[in-house]
Amino acid sequence: MRWVLIIAILVLCAVESSAQRYYWQSGTKEKKIKNLTIDGGGGFRMYTGDIKTDGSLFNKWKLAYGLGARYQWRPKIGFALELAGRSYEGEKDHGGYEDALDQMTGKLWEGNLTFQYSFLRWEDFTVRQFTDRDPVRKTNGYVGVGFGGALFSSSYTSRMYVKQTVTWVDSITMISTDTTIFVPIDNSGSGGGFGMYVPVVFGMRYRFTPAWSLGFEMQYHVYITKNIDALATKKYDGMFTAFARVGYTFGQKKRQGDVKKFSKKGKGR
Repeated sequence: MRWVLIIAILVLCAVESSAQRYYWQSGTKEKKIKNLTIDGGGGFRMYTGDIKTDGSLFNKWKLAYGLGARYQWRPKIGFALELAGRSYEGEKDHGGYEDALDQMTGKLWEGNLTFQYSFLRWEDFTVRQFTDRDPVRKTNGYVGVGFGGALFSSSYTSRMYVKQTVTWVDSITMISTDTTIFVPIDNSGSGGGFGMYVPVVFGMRYRFTPAWSLGFEMQYHVYITKNIDALATKKYDGMFTAFARVGYTFGQKKRQGDVKKFSKKGKGR
């Protein structure tokens, strides 16, 4: 009986000690909603792949837009879900003739889930601070990688000029003459379906207030599923995006532990 009483006392002491908090710590249950951020914005999308002029770094930029949600699991680790659309375009100039071009247009709706590592960690503004002048990092920088998919449809037209040698025979002198001509070869195609890709992410965000932030994010999508340009080749296609995003973080309206409250109490004593 004595041992039972001793064990009960030890258990009660352990429970009491675990319930204790310093004066700057909250005794309430942590709200997970404060780790959730939603955002939306617009920017540009550029296709990279087969239909791109040799030696050129860029294709035409097309307007794009999207929405996202991010859960900050740890100050340096987060997970983000993003949805975006819409157009992309490619052009390849074969040279020699003004109309010797491959031209492609496409549309897509894409979504991806990424794991993101913050090299400039995300700060929780609800945590009590000792002074109102405490340095709180308002800038968040991150890199990420994940997996995604897109519903796409695209079509292209192609014109190339092929050199041919034509032999002409004079009907009177019977003398033959070789002449070189360039003959246009036209081709076209279309395609659509579901394409899978691996997104690589780099982004920066600045928080003007605990709740509102403005960010810039770049992604490069390496498509595992080929031929999103409707051109059947063995090469992998890609997509580059650059977005400006406005974000809202839940549960960050009030910053706890404002020292002014403590200072007022001190003055009243």
